[in-house]
Amino acid sequence: MKEDFQLDAVSGKEKHYSPKNFITKIKFSGLKLGFKALHGAATLFSAIKSPDMPKKDKLLIAGVLGYFILPIDLIADFLPAVGLADDAFLIMQAISTIYSSITDEMKEDGHLLLKKIFGEKYEYKDE
Repeated sequence: MKEDFQLDAVSGKEKHYSPKNFITKIKFSGLKLGFKALHGAATLFSAIKSPDMPKKDKLLIAGVLGYFILPIDLIADFLPAVGLADDAFLIMQAISTIYSSITDEMKEDGHLLLKKIFGEKYEYKDE
């Protein structure tokens, strides 16, 4: 069953998640996040826009990407080496939780987005 769900229906979401804020965060801290978690975040970004993604999974993705975007975390993002560890952990947990709903197209869209943002600094690797 296909569920139609727009994030516009989530009241006040702009405060925590928006595509613009996601791209800004990726540009600011993306390469420090590590390629695997970075691609995971970009794949989630692609997945949340898919009409085929179940509503419950979109809510999980919005929560995880919202946490990634927010500057106030369990572990502050500006701390060297450990600052993005909690973000990376949550991104990878979300990917593993909704893995069966993620398509190859979503993964490819994630790679293309990162290549567009980082150019040659982003190393595309088949998984």
